[in-house]
Amino acid sequence: MSLVLEFIFIMKLDKNQEFPLAMLKGACITSPTSGVGRYITDVCVDIEDHEIIIVDDDDNSLSWDSLKDWSIQFQGGR
Repeated sequence: MSLVLEFIFIMKLDKNQEFPLAMLKGACITSPTSGVGRYITDVCVDIEDHEIIIVDDDDNSLSWDSLKDWSIQFQGGR
C-alpha cells in the first residue's frame, strides 16, 4: 500500500499589489476547468481598451480579466 501526501499552499494576496508586468513572462497559468497549463510568453497593453493581454506559448491572446479564476505559478526567471 502506497501513501501519497500532497501539500497545497495558497497564498492570499492583498488586493492592492503591484509588480512589473515583465514578471509574468515565463509564468505558468492553469485553467480551472481543463487543468491545462500554459506558459506566458508575452504581456501587452491595449492602450485604447485599457486592457492587459497575455500571450501564451501557443500564441493565444488572453485578456487578463478572463483569467480571473485561473491559477498562476511564477517560475523564477524561467
